[in-house]
Amino acid sequence: MKVITLFAILVVLMMGVVYGVMFATGDEKADMNGEIIGICPVNHHDASNSCNSILVEGMITGDNQSQNLSLRVTNESVILRKQGDKRNKANYDDLKPGQKVAIMFTGPFVASYPPQTTAKEIIILS
Repeated sequence: MKVITLFAILVVLMMGVVYGVMFATGDEKADMNGEIIGICPVNHHDASNSCNSILVEGMITGDNQSQNLSLRVTNESVILRKQGDKRNKANYDDLKPGQKVAIMFTGPFVASYPPQTTAKEIIILS
């Protein structure tokens, strides 16, 4: 009987820890949460602008300062629009300045101002 009671208590404690972590971190596991402040579509007449990109201002996970980040949006980047509990497929043309987004990165950062990297996934929150 003591073993069953102890096991039940441990299960309840583990469920509390899992719930607490989910509540504290939210449901988006993002490298950055922020707002789109600029859009730069590809320009086929300019060799230096060969990839779609967005400029996002926000908070990088683990940092407490707001900063800007330039994100390349490639054919491999996944773009989704969150509507309630669902995520619907979106595309680069759906990205607009002022939208709140959650972003996951891939690849190295380019040491520039603002820093640059590639977007693995962009979730449009608003």
